[in-house]
Amino acid sequence: MPQFPIDRYLLPETPVEVPEGFTEVRQSLTAGLPHRVELGAGVHAVLILPTGLARQWLATDPLAVVSSSADDLAPRPAPPAAPPPPALVGRVPLRLVVRQGTRILGSVPLAAGLRRVCPDAGTPADTTGSAPVAVEVLVLAWLLHAGTVRGSGDYGSSVTLAWRRADRAVDEFGPPPINEFVWRRRPPAQRVESELGPGRLRYRYLLDKKLRRGLR
Repeated sequence: MPQFPIDRYLLPETPVEVPEGFTEVRQSLTAGLPHRVELGAGVHAVLILPTGLARQWLATDPLAVVSSSADDLAPRPAPPAAPPPPALVGRVPLRLVVRQGTRILGSVPLAAGLRRVCPDAGTPADTTGSAPVAVEVLVLAWLLHAGTVRGSGDYGSSVTLAWRRADRAVDEFGPPPINEFVWRRRPPAQRVESELGPGRLRYRYLLDKKLRRGLR
């Protein structure tokens, strides 16, 4: 069979990996929903599925797949000629509510590979004046069956996350950027520049001017 013409330009399928510094947490959802996942540092995440339905879930096959991370990683199929009829089992609004004690730090929708820092930079301190613990959550994989939505039981449902503290400074620092005026005084042989076209566009291995001014 001849190879597809643009096959060499396509990116290979790569699973979502845990970056360095993150702690992976995988749990089975045997107690039903909502499900609490302990992250550490006094922070936990609660997996919820707000649907407002009851009878429909009771009439659904408990082993029917409600949501899976495989849907996010699979290739997009061609759209059907006519929209399918509405169904109970499909794309559901699964979310992670990240909390520190009873304080809500943020809400993270389940999407494979999504990274979210909770809380964001605009979250104020609480009434006692203490700042919240900042964590970064990475959604790796999940599998949810209808029986887990209905109640407790081992239906093969699970969720896999990774997290890290996001309010700590780094251990290593790089050299400060070279001042723009010092860079201009260097000999041409020591400068990495290119001039293209009449517009004389230059590319340098330097930070953006605004960023450099902010780091001084």
